[in-house]
Amino acid sequence: MSLGVAIFGAGRAGHGHARAITQVAGANLVAVFDADSSRAAAFAETHGCEAYTTSDEVLKRDDVQVVMVALPNFLHERATIEAASARKHVFLEKPMADTLEECDRMLKAVQRAGVQLLVAHSQRYFASTIRAREMLQGGEIGEPVFATDTWYKNFGVEIRLPWFLDRATGGGMWLMNGAHMIDRTSWVLDTEVASVRAWIGSPFHNLSADDANMAFLQLRNGKHATIVHAGYKTRGVDRCEVEITCTNGMLRFDSYSNQLAVDRDGAYVPIEVDRKEPFAEELANLVATINGIEELRVPPVWGRHIVEVLLAAEESSRTGREVSVSPTGLNQRSPSPLAAGGPSLHQS
Repeated sequence: MSLGVAIFGAGRAGHGHARAITQVAGANLVAVFDADSSRAAAFAETHGCEAYTTSDEVLKRDDVQVVMVALPNFLHERATIEAASARKHVFLEKPMADTLEECDRMLKAVQRAGVQLLVAHSQRYFASTIRAREMLQGGEIGEPVFATDTWYKNFGVEIRLPWFLDRATGGGMWLMNGAHMIDRTSWVLDTEVASVRAWIGSPFHNLSADDANMAFLQLRNGKHATIVHAGYKTRGVDRCEVEITCTNGMLRFDSYSNQLAVDRDGAYVPIEVDRKEPFAEELANLVATINGIEELRVPPVWGRHIVEVLLAAEESSRTGREVSVSPTGLNQRSPSPLAAGGPSLHQS
């Protein structure tokens, strides 16, 4: 049976997910919800679905089994709980929420409803990230010693919506891209974060949301990682890569450009990796999980863990102290990719 999908949010992410749905067997786009009627109508015309300006109308539809939440961070909790209460499975953009209390209420809601929740940490659905993890876990270049995750890009303040420029509504580079960086580095090293020391600020734009950050992660398996991210203002060099130093070699990958390389004779040598479409891969994983064929590659509690690390880093930046992170209780070996009444909801 094909699962009907509704997208909440007719912004950039929503359009990306709509395109991905066309690549996933067993899923079809039924509806879009956006509080902006013109955006909803334009989205519906582009992707061939029905447009709504209230979420209730969408959730009443019997032909909607999955809700994809592509809304601003501060609306994640309400949208997820509404969808779960209507017995809809949820595909949720990261980060899971802005607070741990929100995460806990969301986890309880989906558990109570008996529905699946995929927090879309898309980095672990990229082909180069998957291959890097396989090589590291296979011991091809020895035991990992430490990792460095570096990402520099233009902040693009002129194209950002107002919510993104204010930490109070979940804005800033740390929540947006720090979530990716913590997830991918921890995942390829098959561990979680035990503690963090960090600096987070806005030296480029002087915003109430951050545009630069550095974090030192103590990982639960005894390894260490650094996270360095900057959303520069006008001049800079784009860079996005994770480098893993091991006891018998080095490895470097960039998920977005699908690049992977290992050291040979003092230089990196590329390894060819077949590209995957991560948006389609993660939705396919959710569909297969709903149908009892696979397990979620991102357990819901992992989404909460990433939020806890993000918040611990902010606390460390405020206090100047190292901040501990609680264990998840998860077995770090995740499923193989090869195995079968509140504020109105606005767009992202």
